[in-house]
Amino acid sequence: MENKDEKVAKSTAAEGAEKAISRNVRHILPGKKKGTRLRPIFDILVDENLSIAELARRCGMAKQSMSTRFAVDDCRISEFEKMAEALGYEAKIVVTPKEQA
Repeated sequence: MENKDEKVAKSTAAEGAEKAISRNVRHILPGKKKGTRLRPIFDILVDENLSIAELARRCGMAKQSMSTRFAVDDCRISEFEKMAEALGYEAKIVVTPKEQA
């Protein structure tokens, strides 16, 4: 049976890890008003618990440059493909006709 101090230490460590994860991804959440162009990359970062700094390192970019891409929720298609490749994914673009109202 765990004593009270061990339980407090475990819950504090878990809360600290949760705060670190949310702190790492909070600033890279694509803006609601600007669309969701980088949403797939953002979701992969969250799922794999990766930081924007790690993605930038894998892409050979500066952290600030990568942060800017997420802040404005825009990048070149080639950059999007490079991000996906760095995370172990393949990006595919599909063009479909719009639904007519």
